[in-house]
Amino acid sequence: MTPRLESLPSRLFALVYLLAALLAAAHAGWHYLMGHYDYILLPAIGALLLVGAAIVRLADERAQRMASYMLITTSYLLLAVELLRLEQAADLWLGLPPVLALLLLPLGPALMLNLLLAPLWLLLMDVDMSLPQAALSYLALAALSTLAPWEQLRQLALLRATDPNDTQCDALSPSAIEETLQSELARAQALDRRLSVLVIHLPQLDMASEQFGPRLYRDMLQRFCQVAHHTCRSHDSLGRADGNLFWLVLPDTGDNGALMVRNRLLAALERCVLAETGPLTARIAVCTPQPSERWLAFEQRLLRRGHALTESAS
Repeated sequence: MTPRLESLPSRLFALVYLLAALLAAAHAGWHYLMGHYDYILLPAIGALLLVGAAIVRLADERAQRMASYMLITTSYLLLAVELLRLEQAADLWLGLPPVLALLLLPLGPALMLNLLLAPLWLLLMDVDMSLPQAALSYLALAALSTLAPWEQLRQLALLRATDPNDTQCDALSPSAIEETLQSELARAQALDRRLSVLVIHLPQLDMASEQFGPRLYRDMLQRFCQVAHHTCRSHDSLGRADGNLFWLVLPDTGDNGALMVRNRLLAALERCVLAETGPLTARIAVCTPQPSERWLAFEQRLLRRGHALTESAS
């Protein structure tokens, strides 16, 4: 699906399919009223298929691509039948197939479908222009229509590249937490402030992914991040260092304050119980920078502390 369509909720998707089903049913009713009984069956079947697509889309979000292909297939069949019935098609019909494909399908499949079906539409459409002119118009419209989804893909890639958050949970990405910690260390040394970092290891994550699959893995990550954010202050920073290792940056916090946060977090995690694995468990170490310690040395000390926590769990 295109990025814009992927962000839409399931109910809005289902509403689009139901509106399309209503249009197909109205088209069948119009043929009935006009006495075109040979053309009633296809839009009636299409309306039923679109209602089924809406139900499937509501029941399972992963079926969105199948539902989109069902919608575009029904639309193409209705369009082809109407073009066969019309003696003279308007030039407007020439632009409907490529735009419809780019609205419903990802950019790559939409372009491939437009190129493969170009001869079919040019043969079915008896427009007031020569075949080379019609082919050039069709290809130009298909190429221009790709600019909008291509720009959406480019913006999405830019957002992903600059997004400081982790893709799987409500925590900073490794590069973002590293940049945050480096700036906090420079600030603490320049203003003679205290700084502490909690190195957190979640040993249950690997087991959850191997035994229960990705759903429990993501659920455990989200629950941990919720508990951590609820435990710490608003200006503290939680970031994912690597895999099941996290850093909780505590500005203006000494050893005693960091130990209090550690104990609060451990107690809160024990109260967070999952049906499959029981209470969340964590191994947490406190790491405080030494006076005039350089960033690279402090980072290496954090990495060694996290490696030690990981080794102790195995």
